[in-house]
Amino acid sequence: MPHIERTFQPSAPQDVDELFEKAVAQHARRLQAIARAIVGNRAAPEDVVQQAVLNLYQHRHRYDWREPGGLLKRAVVNEALRLLRPPKMAMVSDEQPDESTSPVDDLIAEEKVRDVRQAIARLPDHFRAALVLCEYENLPYAQIAEALGASVPQVKTWIHRARRQLEKSLKQYSGREQGSRADNEQAD
Repeated sequence: MPHIERTFQPSAPQDVDELFEKAVAQHARRLQAIARAIVGNRAAPEDVVQQAVLNLYQHRHRYDWREPGGLLKRAVVNEALRLLRPPKMAMVSDEQPDESTSPVDDLIAEEKVRDVRQAIARLPDHFRAALVLCEYENLPYAQIAEALGASVPQVKTWIHRARRQLEKSLKQYSGREQGSRADNEQAD
């Protein structure tokens, strides 16, 4: 299927520049979070967003900047995946709620976060990107498919397989195993 670009013709070139700058400023934090969730290391997300924005800036007159969220997200996802082609680690956002009550709870929580990040990092790039956009960005399947250049059924498959792989990797944290431990303790 050929790629179709929407052309937007504002009244003056400065209108495009203003809309572009406003769009980038409005979505910057979310774009950073997407990049961080996909590429992981703390230095690279800024580079991913910067390169994606630069690429869009060079062709800014081709797009309608009145509703730019999807376009910006797709550019960041594409740039992150391009960067990941040589294998690199990925992490989930550092934004974790603080619900611990003791230093031991803190250590357990840090271990869980580390284990989840490592499990996500082991996922294939396309599984990881689809999962991040679904679970952390709460995007509908159609937007994820658009952002990743895939079909909706393919995205659903990737997310399902990513979840299944994570479940296997993180089975020590699943409620089912904890329930069976409780059953075993009651039997003793």
